[in-house]
Amino acid sequence: MPETTHHLRSTTPAPDVAAGPVVSLTDAIVLKEEGVFLMSLRDGTIPVTGTHPLGLYLDDCRHLSGHELRVAGVMPRLLVASAPTGAEAIYELTNPDIALADGRELPLQTLQVRIERRLLSEGRLRERVHVRLHGREAVDLDLELALGADFRPMFAIRGIVDVPPATVELEQVEDGLRFAATTSDDVRRSTTVFVDRPPTAVEDRTLRFGLHLEPGGSDDVRLEYIFGSGGPDGSRSASAGAAGGDGLGISSPTRVQTDDELFNRVIRRSVIDLRMLRSRLEGDAYFAAGVPWFATLFGRDSLITAIETLGLVPDVGAQTLRALGARLGRRVDPIHEEEPGKVLHELRVGEVAARDLTPLTRYYGTVDATPLFLCLVAEHADWSGSLDLFRELRGAVDAALGWIERYGDHDGDGLLDYRAGTPDGLRNQGWKDSEDGVLHDDGTPMEPPIALVEVQGYAIRGLRGTARLLELDGDGARATELLGMADALEERLERFWVPDRRIYGMGIDGEGRTSAALASNQGHLLWGEVLHDGRARDVRDALMSDAMFSGWGLRTLGRGEQAYNPVGYHLGTVWPHDTAMAAVGLRRYGFDQDFTRLFEGLLEAASHTDGYSLPELFAGFASEEYETPVPYPVACHPQAWASGAIPYMLINGLGLKPDGLQRRLRVRRPSLPSWVNRVDVEGLAIGAGRVDLRFERTGAGDSVALTDARIDGDVDVVLEIQPGH
Repeated sequence: MPETTHHLRSTTPAPDVAAGPVVSLTDAIVLKEEGVFLMSLRDGTIPVTGTHPLGLYLDDCRHLSGHELRVAGVMPRLLVASAPTGAEAIYELTNPDIALADGRELPLQTLQVRIERRLLSEGRLRERVHVRLHGREAVDLDLELALGADFRPMFAIRGIVDVPPATVELEQVEDGLRFAATTSDDVRRSTTVFVDRPPTAVEDRTLRFGLHLEPGGSDDVRLEYIFGSGGPDGSRSASAGAAGGDGLGISSPTRVQTDDELFNRVIRRSVIDLRMLRSRLEGDAYFAAGVPWFATLFGRDSLITAIETLGLVPDVGAQTLRALGARLGRRVDPIHEEEPGKVLHELRVGEVAARDLTPLTRYYGTVDATPLFLCLVAEHADWSGSLDLFRELRGAVDAALGWIERYGDHDGDGLLDYRAGTPDGLRNQGWKDSEDGVLHDDGTPMEPPIALVEVQGYAIRGLRGTARLLELDGDGARATELLGMADALEERLERFWVPDRRIYGMGIDGEGRTSAALASNQGHLLWGEVLHDGRARDVRDALMSDAMFSGWGLRTLGRGEQAYNPVGYHLGTVWPHDTAMAAVGLRRYGFDQDFTRLFEGLLEAASHTDGYSLPELFAGFASEEYETPVPYPVACHPQAWASGAIPYMLINGLGLKPDGLQRRLRVRRPSLPSWVNRVDVEGLAIGAGRVDLRFERTGAGDSVALTDARIDGDVDVVLEIQPGH
């Protein structure tokens, strides 16, 4: 099997067609609605020729691979593009100098050309092409739209599997075109394009419309694209249906408003991106990991994003747990890395999945998703104020615990570790899952079985959280067992300690060697609240050093380390979720100023990105070197846990500590970024209650106070002033 690690998002796809324009995902406009997403260049173009990942995808299959608009034979020029809702986009274009067929010349910027798109969840795309003449003489010109559909699976475009190209049939239908193919899984897939007016001509894949424009006049061409798979003509669209509700499409989202418009825009964009990534599987909502490469259910990514957003949309957390709980491993299957009770890593649908051409279509190669599953169960109970979901999922919780006890330790040293079941499995199975992402201080990769330090922190937190729920549910004996397991695992954390550098190494290899490289993994121990205060300060000192903090966020690997590379996937780049989890941990230990520095760094980074949207990662160059963060060219964008990072930091910066099982919301040492003076939080759900809160900066210092609280339901708001966790 070809390369299968996650950094394949930077792999050039196998060339299916002749060379064409070089495409950077940094410059792409992305739309997504449920299980359908579309990526185009900023002017709306999807190149008809050339190797690129752009297009419209449904069920991991590209149903639209080309879309090129020409006016009088010339491609318009981009003025501005906007995708305000994540499912709609406007591309404002104009003309270069054009030689018309009658011998006249149409001067530069005489035409307004606008493309409006709206993506619908039921496998449809609506498009309006609007052309307006600002010249003083009437003109006749042709509007041409060249289209393409190759029905290539995403894994083939990424170069992971070799699937012969499908034979695409093209036929004219009433008022349009239909592309159709029977793919290698014997499924008929189609793209049908309907137009609101008969084309002047149809030549191969190109629709041509004759336009007559009077001075100041305009004309529109409206199209509807229907994408489907299933029946003999491919006419059944793969519809997930509408999720209902508002905001993120889930019931009762929390709303946030501040007195700073830039901050509002960053928060608003985070919510839009999260809504875009919201997807469903057999009725259960979850956050897909990221567009384009990972627009599907991912255990680790979906769980962490659900944890980040419990204060916004607790229903997604509950449904994510149901979706993953229903798909826990049931057997020992080394090819798919499946084991009883293990939480899924990645799930795919479509042609490649139907033929099982790669284990990645149903893959369990992750060591951290199972303890994170337990963490989310416990945190959801704190927000929901109920044990109902815990009781509903008790079988899945017991199975996950069983995996930790029986399968999670390959070498018997008492630490959770990983080792690929076959040579074709993922070499690294934590969140730094690239081939070279887990290494020693001399730059050499660590050899399996590998125990990652952050995974032990997740497990300790998950075990203790589960023990608390068991105790409340009357199973004190099992709760005591889990607390004993957590305490023993916490003692074993000492094996990761590197005394010469006063850091925790990222991992321990199969020979028992601890990595001495300075890396960000140790920050997740703060998030897990598994360190005593002295060691927490050591970790704080390491994270906030110039080697680790770029000014925008935390580097994955410290500057100055042997393998450091500011544009290496896990070798020195900045990942917003990584920074957010460490920052939240710092605040839990009372390092509020350090939390604020990281929060402000990520906010500043977001303010420089297109549309105020944080990508999956960006380069690790220091903020003093460049005025804006340096993009990572093939980062997923939007990406789930990056989109959840700012909302998560806001909830924790305000000191909101849910205690729904006791019908309380605790507020601890609220703080705000230095340029924000007021925050209103409305509709925050705690148990069966709802709370509206106002926080305001007071006096001349950094003090922030809760100045107003409105409560609806059986919940108390309790102010706490203790300095630490």
